[in-house]
Amino acid sequence: MERNTTPVNELAKACARTSDAAEWQELMRRCTPVVGLAAARVARVWLGSVTAPIIDDIVQEVFLKLCDQERRILRDFTPQGEDSFLGLLRVITASVANDYFRKRYSEKRGGRSITVSLADEPSGAFSPPKPQSAGVQRQILFSELDRMLQSAPDAISERDRTIFWLYYLQGLTADEIAGLPATGLSAKGVESALRRVVTWLRTQMNPPRSKPSAAPASDPH
Repeated sequence: MERNTTPVNELAKACARTSDAAEWQELMRRCTPVVGLAAARVARVWLGSVTAPIIDDIVQEVFLKLCDQERRILRDFTPQGEDSFLGLLRVITASVANDYFRKRYSEKRGGRSITVSLADEPSGAFSPPKPQSAGVQRQILFSELDRMLQSAPDAISERDRTIFWLYYLQGLTADEIAGLPATGLSAKGVESALRRVVTWLRTQMNPPRSKPSAAPASDPH
């Protein structure tokens, strides 16, 4: 296999079947920049800044997660388009990074666990996946949502996209998100951002149907 030219989807599937060091080194070389950028995005919301040691820790945890349960994520991965593995990897990184910071945040607040039901939606506008869709299928769904959000930087900002994931993927409340150093919003502002993202997603997923054109009037003559 020509590793430098192999599509990343195929490389990920190859690593699911082998522990070959060269295959894994190539996967890490191709994916580490994507993981690092996704981790940095989350770090800026939680901390307002990015530090190399923290990003390195998150990158390491992401690749360890790929090895969990005999590489289950890689074995279950089903390509959904060109380079779709990178989209899945961004969602996995967001989950790992938010868990990383949420643990630190909880410890600073005296160890209080931060939990909220995904059913507690602002204005009930978005329906999260059911429990039975957890795991890789859930991550693939979130990957597709994140791809949609990234495709519209003018409509959805980086901050609002991260707020969306903090709420729906990580379970932070609007008050807790507003309390993060770099959010710069009140709880009501967070709720407004969530509604904006949810409304945009719903529009993209269910575009309004065009009304059928009126039939031409019959000639009375």
